[in-house]
Amino acid sequence: KLIVRVKNNLRAVLPQLSHFGYLEYIPLHATSFRNTILWEHLEHPGSQKSLDQAAQYFGTEMGFYFAYLAHYTTWMTVPATLGVCLYIADYHYYGMSPYAITYVIFLCIWMAFYLKLWSRWCNFLRVRWGVMDFKEREILQEPRDGFHGYKRKSPISGKDELHSSGSKRYMKIYLVSAPITLLCLYISFFVVTITLTVQDYCEDVWICRETPMMYMPSILYSICIPVLDLIYSFIAMHLTEWENYKTRSEHRDALIVKLTCFKFINNYLILFYIYFWLRDLSRLKQQLQTLMISTQISSFAIELGVPYMQAKYKIFTAQNKLKVEKSAEKLSPKANNGDEPVGGSLDISSEDKTKTPFYFSADMQLSKYPGLMSEYFGVLRDHGYAIMFGWCWGLAPLCALLANCLQLRFDMWKICTSYRRPIYSDSDGIGAWETVLRVYSILFTAVIFSMLAMYELVISYDDGEGGAEPFCHSLGIWAEKLSGYFKVWPTAHAAFKGLTFLENTSKEVKLMIIVFIEHMVLATLLAIRYIVPSIPGKVAETIRRQRYVEHMLVKQQLQHTSSRKLRNKSYAAARRASMHFDKTAR
Repeated sequence: KLIVRVKNNLRAVLPQLSHFGYLEYIPLHATSFRNTILWEHLEHPGSQKSLDQAAQYFGTEMGFYFAYLAHYTTWMTVPATLGVCLYIADYHYYGMSPYAITYVIFLCIWMAFYLKLWSRWCNFLRVRWGVMDFKEREILQEPRDGFHGYKRKSPISGKDELHSSGSKRYMKIYLVSAPITLLCLYISFFVVTITLTVQDYCEDVWICRETPMMYMPSILYSICIPVLDLIYSFIAMHLTEWENYKTRSEHRDALIVKLTCFKFINNYLILFYIYFWLRDLSRLKQQLQTLMISTQISSFAIELGVPYMQAKYKIFTAQNKLKVEKSAEKLSPKANNGDEPVGGSLDISSEDKTKTPFYFSADMQLSKYPGLMSEYFGVLRDHGYAIMFGWCWGLAPLCALLANCLQLRFDMWKICTSYRRPIYSDSDGIGAWETVLRVYSILFTAVIFSMLAMYELVISYDDGEGGAEPFCHSLGIWAEKLSGYFKVWPTAHAAFKGLTFLENTSKEVKLMIIVFIEHMVLATLLAIRYIVPSIPGKVAETIRRQRYVEHMLVKQQLQHTSSRKLRNKSYAAARRASMHFDKTAR
């Protein structure tokens, strides 16, 4: 057993220890610095100081997580406020409010702006934390644990390295992993559909009988979802390990893609089934309220309460064990021959010398932090509820906002008090989660407008509401208002006046208008993504300045280390001469 603590309280251990024969290394908390980080984060969550301290203490991967969560929570206040207004306006309407279409278009454009501003903020943090070239440096580092391959001479550094064929990995992905993932998605869809069908049948049969069998399908459904999730998570982890990724970032991103596809079906399938198959809007609202409230309460209880109780019990056990050992030493004292302790050398700061035995034993008894995967999935789940179904229940964004505010504060508290100190890990952003959010923004837009079209053309007629067509009614309201501003231009005035009578047109014309507005919204999303620069001007100048300094340093180094013959040559010739090439590959 080897216990190491760095004097500057920044990093407890180096991950490179595993490459030198150590089977396990336990990072230890720096008590004073941990308390400083915790209180700063609780008092000012998301501030620049708290983010810098989190990145300094835990690594930039943890820093980017809290930076994204703070950014998302700040921007979530806008749809939450408008959602409350929509909820108040919906109070007098049976079914869907005519203001829902306006709220939906705003949500779609809001997603594009918040993702673009996150990209700009993320690039600023990359430069500030010095991880702009993290992927290039990660390739030159030691491969992750579990990677296997054959040795070869690196074409980049000229040193020996482990290498695995990329073509074999792609064959594993497309011929094995992808079919297995699709099969698991089909099984999940089939099981959940059968469970919901049995539930509807039981409700029809035992609707007037209060028997336990009436609630059996709901119990089975609540059991099937976590069981299927657990089984597929086990399969996905083994498939990702079998695909043999070299770097930790590639391994993590591949696992995120697999789990995201499955969790999307698991989380939202019941809501899609109620809306598109049962066509029951009131039941959809009730189910959405039940899912959001129950999942948030259960997730907070499991993710916060259980680790906290386990940590308290383990600390209490370690404290009692230490007292017993001290009392035994007093009863039977042994002479100290001056040898080193069995646990190895120990370097600590003076502020922790009096509490060292207790805190070290407590740190080693705590559970290992499982990672940020579950934290991201929790945020993503509530994000889907709030955006895709926010038009149905206006308080959904508010529930997501409150959950994010609590998670932003309690996640840091949980990591600092209930788990061991996570291993220091760098990253250049949130990784594949940003790609998932961009795909979700387009997917959510398509799903939302398909729901509006379903209500406009099918559900409103099935319910016998006659003229209760919120999409057309909303367009008519806005067209009536805009026509008053275009009286000077007769053509535009007549066009807006024509939209006021949209409710009397055929279903085909209404569907074409809905599809046209959907494509206009998607075009707006793409325009925001590609027109607005992802790197702010000052950040771009800083990056160019850093590259210029690196270029001058490399030039000076090559001029001093090259031979006399190369000194008279140009910088480009000296740089080419210093590169390592495999002559057999020419």
